[in-house]
Amino acid sequence: MSLFADHIARLQAELPALPAAQALREGGLADLRRTGLPGRKVEAWKFTSLQPVEKRGWRLAANGAAPFAAPLPEGVRLVPIAKALAEQGEALAKALVPAGHDAADALVALNAALLSDGWLLDVAPGVALPKPIHLDLRNDDAEGLANITCLLRLGEGASAALFESHEGGGFSNSRIKIELAPGAKLFHARLQRHSAEAYHAGLTEARLGANAEYRHVSLMLGGAIARHELAVTLAGEGAQLDAQGLSLASGKAHLDHTLRLAHEAAGCASNQLFKNVVDDHGHAVFQGRIRVAPGAQQTDAQQLCRTLLLSDDAAIDTKPELEILADDVKCSHGATVGDLDANMLFYLRARGIDAALARRLLLEGFAAEILEAIPQGDLRLPFIAALEDWFAT
Repeated sequence: MSLFADHIARLQAELPALPAAQALREGGLADLRRTGLPGRKVEAWKFTSLQPVEKRGWRLAANGAAPFAAPLPEGVRLVPIAKALAEQGEALAKALVPAGHDAADALVALNAALLSDGWLLDVAPGVALPKPIHLDLRNDDAEGLANITCLLRLGEGASAALFESHEGGGFSNSRIKIELAPGAKLFHARLQRHSAEAYHAGLTEARLGANAEYRHVSLMLGGAIARHELAVTLAGEGAQLDAQGLSLASGKAHLDHTLRLAHEAAGCASNQLFKNVVDDHGHAVFQGRIRVAPGAQQTDAQQLCRTLLLSDDAAIDTKPELEILADDVKCSHGATVGDLDANMLFYLRARGIDAALARRLLLEGFAAEILEAIPQGDLRLPFIAALEDWFAT
């Protein structure tokens, strides 16, 4: 473990000087030395190992991460995180300090240790962005480690849509922190389609004020090992979360969707629907933990995971968890695993559709429910293209 931390220390020396980030970098490296990257002995990582990452001599990726947006209206600021730290100093650095993390979150420490690249988005109260902002967080360096930190803050009553995409190779480690003031609304679509040899670790943290709404859709279909962790805190009364995701794992891909959801206020609602299609020697993971705090009465928390295993060597690990410390709640979780419906296949074949096309139609129907959570238009097109590419192969 210390060898990997020593390597990260050498990479730190190549980063541009950023005084406001120095304490975060030093703290991140210290945490990484203490914990190392998580392995299967850490409960939250029992199904996913990052051991192959530790064995590689990564260099800093010449990262091409950039946002694409139409002209931004007054009250919206989108700037590189390094520039924002130079301007705002300790106040912004304090907002990026990891909170409530433990040894399972060593990737947060790694992210802090190499803090340099990323973006700050501030949306003033009451402002509505007319078009989505696209954060293109690609890594085009097969031997490079791309480390991205983004902070998104929406003021009271503001609204926005965000498209976050990850492509390329190498090792990508991203942290997206979201703060929604009371009444703010954010739609967040996330597409991860790295190459088959790539490694990916992503953390999305969201904190929702009263009556804030956060809708999240995630599609993962690339990478040797890829994990996205979604950690959401419903901190204000009446906050709402809708989180949906789809993993398409083929070849030897290992794709992990992990959720940590905290209901801390009364009258909040959350809905989670995650699906997996696993073929060849692919492996999918779904972990979903919901905690309802004392006093979070009238909580409505629903969770469902559905998986199709298309080969004898395909595998899925599911781990739903509920911790309920309030007595006036409506909570449920469930998981199903199976193959394509034989009766539906027979029905299609009986109408002259060949076996390959019949299977594809059923798979597309299985995925469509997640796709439909993305508004029609330009935002949905890259997801349709990614699905078509996967199904075609």
